[in-house]
Amino acid sequence: MPTVKPEEKSRGHGPFPLNTLWDHVDMALLALDNTFIVQNVNTACERMFGKTHRWLLGQSIETLLPGYPVALDLVYRAQNLNMPFRSRYSQITPAPDRLLSVSLTVVPLRDADGTPMGTLLQLEEMSDSERLEAGERLNETLDSLGFLAMSVAHEVKNPLAGIRGAAQLIEMQSPSPSAITCTQLIRSEVDRISRLLDSLLGLADNQPVMEKETNIHEILNHVQKIIGPMVPQPDCDFDPSLPFIRGDRDQLVQLFLNLLQNALEALRDTPNPSLQLITRISDRIRFEQGRRRRQIVIEIQNNGPTIPDDMRKKIFLPFVTTKIKGTGLGLTICQKIVHEHGGQMEVDSHPGRTIFRIFLPIPSI
Repeated sequence: MPTVKPEEKSRGHGPFPLNTLWDHVDMALLALDNTFIVQNVNTACERMFGKTHRWLLGQSIETLLPGYPVALDLVYRAQNLNMPFRSRYSQITPAPDRLLSVSLTVVPLRDADGTPMGTLLQLEEMSDSERLEAGERLNETLDSLGFLAMSVAHEVKNPLAGIRGAAQLIEMQSPSPSAITCTQLIRSEVDRISRLLDSLLGLADNQPVMEKETNIHEILNHVQKIIGPMVPQPDCDFDPSLPFIRGDRDQLVQLFLNLLQNALEALRDTPNPSLQLITRISDRIRFEQGRRRRQIVIEIQNNGPTIPDDMRKKIFLPFVTTKIKGTGLGLTICQKIVHEHGGQMEVDSHPGRTIFRIFLPIPSI
């Protein structure tokens, strides 16, 4: 009976063949050659992409992950610099109707002589708890900024009122047109700063949520009436079987009003603009105090400009905006409203599609 040498066991010729070990790894693994073509995948990768081993082999990484420059950049850098790279949080769409939050790790592959063979791409889906922890960290930051905002706003608003009153008094008493022009400019700028401070106070407002049974479709329809005739007209794909949720109607109206107005502004210069409102039961289960809790998901999709990846990671923070004249507080307040309702909000953006996705919990029965 032939014996197996130790080095042969290490190469997978013993009781644990490499293919067996490869297919028992929970994270998706893709082995790419030097031209970034898939040469091997494991079972977890088949599940993630919803494709067979045979279909995945021979595909380019650009085909599998279109519009995700982070993943492609990591692969290029790992191969060119001969060192591993990792992105702790990225969002990918392995299938047209599926968005995943994953950590990406790319490791360069070399043969025994050190010759480059390609790269190994590892995709590990983030758990709900990890996503919740990331959301909690953001909300802790927002709470701290809210207290700071409230302190600053209260300290500044009183002097501003005095400045505005003095400017108005000078305007009433001065016959000089140039002086009146200056005082009008002062009042205009004071009013602008006051509006910004009001937004900051909205961020700091910690009044309790007035929870009542709420029909999310009634809120979305009401928001469309507030905005009036929209171009483009939203394509509404609502699930009529959605149960009621518990929430503060006024706050939820403000949430979706902000998001819809942002989407319409993003489409202002877009040829053939498209806007979609979608509601569904979410397949993402949250665990609270050991109990499973279902959620509904509301998606606001548009085909406007892509949000850059570096901007997307911090878009819910105060004063971060893609608008020329924006304050950068609208999405921060949206995030705060969602958090106060026990939900989550995330954004996915790549060429041709930007989605704001809101998860709101369904009351336990």
